[in-house]
Order: sequence, then C-alpha cells, then structure tokens
Amino acid sequence: MTFRAVVIAAAILTPALTGSVLAQQPPAYSRPFISANQAVVSGLVLFATAFGDEGLREELQEYRGSGSNSLARIGNAFGEPLYLFPAIGAGYLAGQLTGRSGLSRLSLKVGTAALVAGGITTGLKFALGRTRPANGGDSDHFRPFSGSASFPSGHTTLAFAVATVIADETTDSWSDMAVYGAASLTGLARMNDDRHWASDVLAGALVGHLTARWLNRKSGLLSISPRSVGMSLAF
Repeated sequence: MTFRAVVIAAAILTPALTGSVLAQQPPAYSRPFISANQAVVSGLVLFATAFGDEGLREELQEYRGSGSNSLARIGNAFGEPLYLFPAIGAGYLAGQLTGRSGLSRLSLKVGTAALVAGGITTGLKFALGRTRPANGGDSDHFRPFSGSASFPSGHTTLAFAVATVIADETTDSWSDMAVYGAASLTGLARMNDDRHWASDVLAGALVGHLTARWLNRKSGLLSISPRSVGMSLAF
C-alpha cells in the first residue's frame, strides 16, 4: 500500500479509533435527505456555474503554479480509486482485527457509497460525453457516447461520497470539517489540473453527497462474517 493510501486510510480510521463513531445501528432520520427547496437551489447553482465555466477556468489556469500543483496532488489522492478502495479495505480489516465492529461497518458503508456513486457518475459521463477543458473543447460541447467523460467529476464524486458517510456517522464537528475540506480540495485539484470544468466538479459533489445520504437512510442491517458481507436495501 502506498503512502497516499495510508493517509486516506487514516482519514477513515481516525474517527472510529478516537471514539467518535456512533453506535452500531444507523441513526434514525425523521426528515427527507434533501428538501424541495434544497433541490431547486442546487439545480440553480449548478446551472449558473455552467455559464461561468470558461471564465473560472481561465482564472484558475492563470494563477496555476507549483504551490497549487502541490496541493492538487494531495487533493487528487482523496478521490483516486487506486488509493481510496485499498484504504477502505484496510479500514475494514483493521476493524475486524481489533474487534471494532463499528469501524468495519463504517468502512463497508463508505465502500458501498463510493461504488454506487461512482457507478452513477460513470454512467452520466459516457451518456453525456462532455469534452474536458484540456482537450480544447468549449464548455457547452457535449457529444453523447463519444468517449468524452468530463461531466460529472469522478474523483469529486468519490471524495464527497466518502466525506458524507464519515460526517453522517460521527458526532464531532472537527471530523466533518476535515473530510469535507479534503473533498473540496479534490474538486479544486481537478480544476487546477484542467481535467474538469467547475460545473463538472459541482455535479460530482452533488452526486457523491446525495447518493451517500440516500444510502444512509435506505441501508438495512449489515451481515458481516469472515466469508461474506451482505446488505439489504429497502426501496
């Protein structure tokens, strides 16, 4: 496992090892995971951001330098599947070896949210076919099923899915700020590296966040054994 994977594993392990993870059963939620007003506002913000994509890209690339590139390398790691999924696996194994079932459960929830959100984003990417900014296309250049895959940002989707699960499962505010800060850095990194438009990043954040919140409210009991892991979803 690389150093970056170890760092990401620490982000997953730390809340549980410091005792801030909630009890075994998922918390009860009395409100919908997103209100009608929140949905409307999110859509309007995404729509407005799309109009500013090219201007935002020009500003970011103008001020891009060694400092922003160094921060981008850190941000990219938190949303990189090659680091993220081994780190989640390490969290699960650590929970099993140390007898911390809450940590194993948290790792499974994180992994499930990342897989589902990542699958949704992958489908949207190839269905919409938006050209990446570094490839020379305009921000409104969409060619469905062309192989272009800018919208939404996959790294940002994974980062916010992970951050949302951890934030929902912990009781302290510092871990919320830490994980959402790391996820936001991932989004900025993707724009710094000219891999995504700003609206790609915002859409990825919404997909990751909303998918994780929905799963948190739909997930049933986790069945964990040395040979199998099961999850029931109530639709």
